[in-house]
This record gives sequence, structure tokens and C-alpha cells, in this order.
Amino acid sequence: MKVLRDLAASFSYFSILPIAHSDAPPNDEAVAYLPVVGALIGAISGAVAYGIFLLTHGQLAAAITAWILSIALSGAIHVDGFLDCCDGLLAMATPQRRLEIMRDPHHGTYAIAGMVMISVLWLYALVHVPAALLPAVLTITGLVSRALALSLWPANRVPKIVYAVIGLIVAFGVVALFGSFARRRLGGVLSGDCYGAAIVLAEIALLMISAVSTSLGPGLLR
Repeated sequence: MKVLRDLAASFSYFSILPIAHSDAPPNDEAVAYLPVVGALIGAISGAVAYGIFLLTHGQLAAAITAWILSIALSGAIHVDGFLDCCDGLLAMATPQRRLEIMRDPHHGTYAIAGMVMISVLWLYALVHVPAALLPAVLTITGLVSRALALSLWPANRVPKIVYAVIGLIVAFGVVALFGSFARRRLGGVLSGDCYGAAIVLAEIALLMISAVSTSLGPGLLR
């Protein structure tokens, strides 16, 4: 029963999927199920996007659908974290002031510029992933990006061997560099927004890897 409660708390906090509901905030055990939430969000987003492709025969339409659903089904919680990090981490201020900026619900110039840039990369990557592969690719990127972000979590309990394997993926380097940068800018303490930003960056990095491998010819996804 505790497993189900933790899973419900994870889905309730990290998605808008009507699978389960819990009024309890996610504890460390619930956060551990975040990759499961990400995998399901990716699977749904990819499946709907492929359906749109079959109806319209438009790769761009499928990519836009996948992009919108990936953000919407998560309640935009990770994107919001990324935007807060843009405002806070890039500000010329003390670590304490940066944390205050990141807690501010309003978004500034850095956030707007950051959203424009990642949107371009995000959509570029999705457009170059064959529509038929979107369900599988988004399931994998949704799961792995969140697993990578959990490597920054203080109470991380994922076996080290998992990260030894995942570490072969370039996205791990992206998350590690971001974590190091964020800790320096915030005086060694990561806020909740940082984990959301790590997920967004890791997922885009994984999508870019998928896009490059398919664009260059026979590769991992062919």
C-alpha cells in the first residue's frame, strides 16, 4: 500500500494525469518514482503525436503535438523550474538573492530568452525524430531525463550501476555540468527549480542525440 501511495503522490505532484490523487507532498520515496511518471508522459505524448502524423502526414504537426503534450501533461512543472533557473542562476547577485529570485512566481527576461532558445532546440530535435519512433523515443527520454535528474537528489537511492550505464549517455554530462554550475551560483544548495531545469535540459539533450543519429543515417534509432 505504501508503494501505491508513493506512486500516487508522484503522479499527483509531477503530472496532471488522472491516474491517482494524493494530497500528500512527494517524499523521497515518491520522488523515486519520477522516472515512471516521465515514461508514461512520454509514451502518451509520442503516441498522440504519431496519431496526428497519421492523420495529417505532417512531421511538424507531430513534433508540435509531442512538444505541447510533453509540457502540458507534466503540468509544466519542469519547464517552470527551468525558467526560474534562467532568472536566478544568470542574475548577477549573491546566492541568497538568486534563491529569492527563483522563488518569485514572475518570470523575467532571462526566462523568456531561455524558453525561446530551448523551444527551438526542442522542436528541432522532435522534427528530426521519425514520427513512428516518437512513442518509443519520448518514453525513453522521459524516463532517462528524470533518472538523470535524480542523480542530483540528496536522498538518491538508485543503485550506482544504473548511473554507470546511463553515464555513457551524453545527457549525463549535461546534467552534471548544470548541477555544478547551479551549486556554484547558489552557494552549494540546489532548489526544487534546479531539478526541473535538469529534467528539461536532459530531455532535450537526449532528443538531440536521437535527432542527430537519425539525420546522419544508420544509427542507434534505425
